[in-house]
Amino acid sequence: MATKVAMAALGGAHTAGIYADMTVDGPEIGTLVVVMDRAKNLPNRKTLGKQDPYCAARLGKEAKKTETDKRGGQTPKWDQELRFTVHDSPDYYQLKVSLFNDDKKTELIGETWVSLDQIIIPGGGQNDLWHNLNCKGRYAGEVRIELTYYDTRPRDEKAEERRQSAPISGAVEQGSSGVCGPRQPKPVKRRPLPSDPTSSTHSSPLPHTPSNIAQRSVPQQRYVESPNDYDFESTPPPARRHQHLQDGPQHS
Repeated sequence: MATKVAMAALGGAHTAGIYADMTVDGPEIGTLVVVMDRAKNLPNRKTLGKQDPYCAARLGKEAKKTETDKRGGQTPKWDQELRFTVHDSPDYYQLKVSLFNDDKKTELIGETWVSLDQIIIPGGGQNDLWHNLNCKGRYAGEVRIELTYYDTRPRDEKAEERRQSAPISGAVEQGSSGVCGPRQPKPVKRRPLPSDPTSSTHSSPLPHTPSNIAQRSVPQQRYVESPNDYDFESTPPPARRHQHLQDGPQHS
């Protein structure tokens, strides 16, 4: 009842975070594949022995979690894939990630917000990065997340040509001599991309992500007290990794 009163007071305006109105999400524009790889330097929430961490993620109003790494302690490993349907809405440009200790009393280990401004773009984007976690304002370790976005919107051929002809960031020109300035970062070794949920064939490497990405509104961040805030959906077992979405859109 209180939620309905609050929405009426806002005149039906779109609210950020997990309380967004389902009727104003906008159309589906793609699928986000999130691979929760591993974590490190986590604080131990268990007094005796090793903790049992699992990872939860929320995008818009859809929440999923990984399996629990029994006795994973401060360096758990999941290597588990979670898939989210992306809508054309500001709520879908921030991914909330939280780590919990699966015990009699579930306790938050750490959490973070992952910006998707450079991932959810026309044509699709990807990255593979470590993200700092915090708990009540304090450092709480790091989590490695691989993100791949498959765009289902009609492609702009001119935009595709501009993106493919754009120079790769960090590349060193051939034949240059002398001092070339600061060292360029080495490319991150990536595993093969998961299968494209929008196509019946395996996906090819995605094009380079453009740097001039428009800034989008950031949903209001909210501290998670417990996993009950997530309303988890069932997650497919790891054996279904790299398989197509059964209910995904089909192309002729």
